[in-house]
Amino acid sequence: MPRITSKGQITIPQDIRNKFGFLPGMEVDVIAEGNKALIVKSRRENRFIKWLGRGKRRSKREADYMIEEIRGRSDE
Repeated sequence: MPRITSKGQITIPQDIRNKFGFLPGMEVDVIAEGNKALIVKSRRENRFIKWLGRGKRRSKREADYMIEEIRGRSDE
């Protein structure tokens, strides 16, 4: 049975971590609900995920051209 350390830490059993996908370093929220404490994956937005997908969509051809242009090998 897990115990709380003097630092307030608790070890979540491996089978529970696997079942719910808790990974090392993952942020979690502890929610008080009545006389229970729930541990849930944090719902705070990940900055990278928020940024991902921004900008104009480009075709592979446009992307290849841009890379060549940046590298200084453009035909123009």
